Amino acid sequence: MNGTPACLLDLRLQTVTLNQEMQGTLQLEKTDMSFSQWIRSFRHTAQHRLQQVLHELLTEGLRETSVQLTDKNNLQEYHCKMVHLTNGQITFTLRRSVEQQPITPEPLTLSSKENEEKCPPLNQFIGKQGKRQTIHFSDTNHARSNHRMTQLVDKFPHGLAIINHNWEVTYANPKMEDLTGVSFFDNYERKLWDIFPIDEYYYFFQNYLRAMETQETIEFEGFLKKTDLAVQVTVHPTALGITVFVQDVTQYKRHLEALRNSEERFALLADNMKDVFWISQPDYDELHYISPAFQSLFGISRRDVFADPTIIMKCIHEADREKVTAAFHQMAEQKREIDYRVESIDGVSKWVKTKGFPVDYNGKSYVLGIHEDVTEYKEMLEFKEKSQQLSTITQMSAGIAHEIKNPLTAIKGFLQIGAANPELRDNYQEIILDEVNRIEAIVQDFMMLSKPKSSLQLEQVDPEQLVSYVLRLLEPEANEKQILLLFDCETTQGTFETEPKRMNQILINLVKNAIDAVDSGGEVRVSIEMSSEELTLSVRDNGPGLTSQELTKIGEPFFTTKEKGTGLGVMVTKKIVADLNGIISYESQKGAGTTVTVRLPK
Repeated sequence: MNGTPACLLDLRLQTVTLNQEMQGTLQLEKTDMSFSQWIRSFRHTAQHRLQQVLHELLTEGLRETSVQLTDKNNLQEYHCKMVHLTNGQITFTLRRSVEQQPITPEPLTLSSKENEEKCPPLNQFIGKQGKRQTIHFSDTNHARSNHRMTQLVDKFPHGLAIINHNWEVTYANPKMEDLTGVSFFDNYERKLWDIFPIDEYYYFFQNYLRAMETQETIEFEGFLKKTDLAVQVTVHPTALGITVFVQDVTQYKRHLEALRNSEERFALLADNMKDVFWISQPDYDELHYISPAFQSLFGISRRDVFADPTIIMKCIHEADREKVTAAFHQMAEQKREIDYRVESIDGVSKWVKTKGFPVDYNGKSYVLGIHEDVTEYKEMLEFKEKSQQLSTITQMSAGIAHEIKNPLTAIKGFLQIGAANPELRDNYQEIILDEVNRIEAIVQDFMMLSKPKSSLQLEQVDPEQLVSYVLRLLEPEANEKQILLLFDCETTQGTFETEPKRMNQILINLVKNAIDAVDSGGEVRVSIEMSSEELTLSVRDNGPGLTSQELTKIGEPFFTTKEKGTGLGVMVTKKIVADLNGIISYESQKGAGTTVTVRLPK
């Protein structure tokens, strides 16, 4: 056999001895190996065919036989000849199929007609609607078609098995072995219940039997215990038995279960939330979801709002409907929230806060939002505001009484002295007049606090001239304390729109407070700066300054660091700045003076 690939099979010892040609042809590493190693050098379907042919050679008393096989590495077809020598020793030779001799489809050999009836080739039972079909080929076409069929079935992405009427497994592709964890090579033509216990796979057997009896395709889901897989099984009846297709759906089942659990958790959360969760189309023509709390909040059933989403607008307070409509349109583009009043059918009025924002999911746009009942919060804020107002009124009333009581006591005392001693009346006239003026100043400050913002009378003024006027007005008072008044002003052209009287009052209060805070020989510096957007006015002194605690109390009624101050001047100044839509800020450090800055929009 020089030049011919050959080997000696010893089926008793399950060993194989190869010549070099056989070793090279099958691309094997050794010349001596086990039978199970050697047979794996052929394709999976060829292994079944070879196993059967060897069985026939030994049991039927044949001297020789042949079969067409395909190797695993090169997918080359060979004509294989086997000669039984003695006691299970068989010579095995390969010859490349140059002329493409007919190859009997697996799992049968060309030499056994009886076995062909027992287990026909694939191209006989894979037919339309499960009916048996026999396709005739010329020798060349037959071999090529069979080779393509073998490749297709072996590479089929789902498990495929063929079971005859005797419940014997006549074929299973590699994918079926992976799914079931069973080697069908070792279980060829065994009864199905010998491979899979009926008590564990009763549901499978029940559907297989039903398909055989009804001759109808059956689909069902099952579970393979050995591999821990969930599978989708399709059973097609044929004239020779059934063909079973198995698809692994484990991941799909797990994802489905995770989704179901997620939906259950979401439903549990949404159904027990006091707030109302909702999902809608961006145009609000369709609601996809709204939680059960909606009915208790708005007094409208979910069925009604699903049928007509615009029904919610009917229970919104008429004065709020326009702003609510605008806010909902903005929610389709950006995050937005709004507070508004609703009146339920039973006449109960509530405050509702709605928060909404857009989301994209799988290429589709939605709006997600939450309706929250903020009635108690609004009532609490209102109560808090009233409490603060009452506290302020009480505090201011006490302050007014205290501030006016002192000068009234002095006036009363000096009037009594003057009545008892007419000759001394003129000596106390000036003191009495000062105290009356003090009372008048307190009353004027309160009148300024109560003056409405709507009474503003805006004019075009020159900021530099305004500051110069105030400094000239307060210059005598500064000279009396030997305090230097300085004015820093960048060259600014143009005017500024404001109310001159209120602007004068701001400057007078700030400069006067600075003069009062500075000791003799000190300095007060006023500066102005005008940009295209705002006017910035600063008053800085080098007085003793304020502690951080004192700084936080600035603006509270009757808080003052002056011996005879009332604290109302700062309140009045803050009120006027607010009326002019400006901002006032204080910076101070103990021992380093104080700076007050006012910014007014242009």
